[in-house]
Amino acid sequence: MYDEANCDSGGLCSDSLNTEDSSTSNLSQGSGINSNVSKRANERKSHADSSSRKRKREVHKQEDNAGERKRQETERAYLPREIISMILSRALDREPRCALDLLVPDWHICTRQTPALEEVLENTRVVTYTRGAAEGEQGTLSCNHRHHDDDHILLPMKELDERLLKIDKWCYNEAMRAYFQDSVQAFQLTADDHLPGLADESYLANWRYAYPIRGQRAQSILPYDDEHLEMAKLQTPLGAPHVFSLLRHIVVHSPLELLNVDARSALRRDTGVSDAALDTLNTAFDLDRASHLYLSWSQMPMLESVLLDLRVYSTDLNTDRGCISKKDIISRAQEMGRWLRLNLLVIAGLQSYSFFEIKYEDITAEQVENEDGLDGEPNWIKLFAPALRPGGKLVLVDRLLDDGISFGPTDLPVTP
Repeated sequence: MYDEANCDSGGLCSDSLNTEDSSTSNLSQGSGINSNVSKRANERKSHADSSSRKRKREVHKQEDNAGERKRQETERAYLPREIISMILSRALDREPRCALDLLVPDWHICTRQTPALEEVLENTRVVTYTRGAAEGEQGTLSCNHRHHDDDHILLPMKELDERLLKIDKWCYNEAMRAYFQDSVQAFQLTADDHLPGLADESYLANWRYAYPIRGQRAQSILPYDDEHLEMAKLQTPLGAPHVFSLLRHIVVHSPLELLNVDARSALRRDTGVSDAALDTLNTAFDLDRASHLYLSWSQMPMLESVLLDLRVYSTDLNTDRGCISKKDIISRAQEMGRWLRLNLLVIAGLQSYSFFEIKYEDITAEQVENEDGLDGEPNWIKLFAPALRPGGKLVLVDRLLDDGISFGPTDLPVTP
């Protein structure tokens, strides 16, 4: 029922006003809540935007770093391998050494305590023949009884560096190649402590192929024409070719102390081997003392420098036991001439001790190029000269006496 008393002059009831006031109040409160919610939402959005921008900056930074690394790697990748190879090779370089010191270190030619006295006594002789630079051109000949600092015949030396070998496989392969190809490789005759078939004397069936003092390292790397069976040889890191096909500079040293070694002393223990078997093994020792003459020169076409220690030829041991004959040396010199074109050939001991009498001071280059013999002995210069390239050098180094020579360990470079 309509109540006029509760209505104002405008015809509106007070309940309606109260309801409107309440609604307005509720709307006002709702507006405040919505405002707070909106504010918090804006804050969250702002924070999210900030975090997003931060993440984007980090991503961009990582991308920049990755790009920089990729750029550096690309620059390294495009550095010519020839340059990297040259850097690796030079990193292996060591001080060059004189050929005479490498070949006969127990003669101490480069480190004589009294060089002036040595020159006066003429105990050491170094004969150098240089082949003519052009075909048909006469060479030159010199003879010295001294060896001063300016007389050194320097050869390149390298040493493997473990750090370089660990960089990566390519660097390992390249460092090994440079080491074998560009550095002198030194080999030394030595009496190996273990000989296959020794206990049961089965080696007697093929005693000529026992090779008791050739040395394990030489046998594992160098090819020989007198090898009975095809022996496995060290290969390059890439698997082919054999290391011996890379060699440019080799030296084979036969220590003077090895002259005192025979089968029994080399074994250094009571093996139970019979005396007859030891005598047979001694013969194998003797035949092996000049084994480096039988290197397979045809398989080493890269050779530029060859240094051979043949001092056993001039010793009483050779006279008594017949380790190496003139005929053998002449034959192998001719074989070298067929295959080699060397810059340097150094041979020690062909005219030492009782063969020292020849006077090269009275001999001319024309004589050594044309005469087959000199003072009743083979003309070794004429025999070995075909192994030289034009301008190449042949050096014969000899001594009259070995008095005062130390038979201690030699100072050959350590090589793998």
